[in-house]
Amino acid sequence: MMLSEVMKQLESQGDEKVRQRYVRDGVSDNVFGVLLGKLRGLAATLGTNNGLGLELWGTGNHDARILACMLLDPAELTEKEARGLLEPLSNANLVDELVGRVLVNAPIAPRLQAKWMDGSRELPRRAGWKLLAGRIARGLEKELDVGATLKRIERELPDAPYRVKEGINFCLVWIGLHLPAYTPEAIAIGERLGRWDPRPIPKGCTSSYAPEWIAAALALRKGEKTEARRAMEASAKAKATRGEGKPAAAKKAKAASTRKKPAAKKPSAGTRAR
Repeated sequence: MMLSEVMKQLESQGDEKVRQRYVRDGVSDNVFGVLLGKLRGLAATLGTNNGLGLELWGTGNHDARILACMLLDPAELTEKEARGLLEPLSNANLVDELVGRVLVNAPIAPRLQAKWMDGSRELPRRAGWKLLAGRIARGLEKELDVGATLKRIERELPDAPYRVKEGINFCLVWIGLHLPAYTPEAIAIGERLGRWDPRPIPKGCTSSYAPEWIAAALALRKGEKTEARRAMEASAKAKATRGEGKPAAAKKAKAASTRKKPAAKKPSAGTRAR
C-alpha cells in the first residue's frame, strides 16, 4: 500500500470527537482522530515496513506517526534516523510510543539512552529514562550498576522538569518491579522522594507514587488487591447500589417503571353496557 492510500484510509477512519480530544490533550491540529484499535488493525494488515513507517512519520500527522511506530523496524534504524524522529517532538505521549514500541528494541538503544539521559533537553531526557526502564524490563541491561542508578534517580528527580520526573519515576518503579533484589530499596527511595505529582489520580488508575505503584503491580501479579484498590471498588459498588453514575436515560426509565399507573377510566354512561 502506498503512502497516499494509507493516508486516505486514515482520514476516512477519523472521528471528530476523538480528534477534538487529542487536540485538547496537546496533540497538534494535524490529526484525524483514529481510534487505536483501528490503527492496530491497519498495522496488522501492512506488517513491518520501515520505509513506509519513515514516510508516515514524515507527514507530521499524529495518527500516521502512531501507525509508523507499529511499522518501523528497530533493526534498520540508524542512530541519526532515531534522533531525527524523536528529538524534534513536543508531545510526550508520542515520545513514549516511539520509545516503547520501537527504540527499546533497537541495537542502537544503549547509545541513545546514554546520550539522552546525560542531555539537557526535556523530552529526550524523558526518552532516555524510559529507554532504560524498558531495557531493564526486557533483561537487556546485563551490566547496569543498579545501585548507582538508584542514587542518580534520587539525586536528579526532585529538580527535574515535570515530564522528566515522570520518566525517572517510571524507571524507579520498573527497577522495583523487575529487579526483585532492589525492590525494598526502590520503595524506600520512593518514600524519601515523596508525592511529587500534585495531580489527582484519575478514576481507575494507579497512583504515580512509586511505593503505591510498585505495591499495586506486585499485588496484581499475585492475584491480590491493594487496600487502595479494594477501597476504590467498594466505593464504586456503593455508588452503583445508590444508583449514582448511571446514564440519565436509565434513571428516567427506572423512575418511569416505579411510578404508579393511573387507575383505568370507567366507561361513560353512554357507552356502559346495559
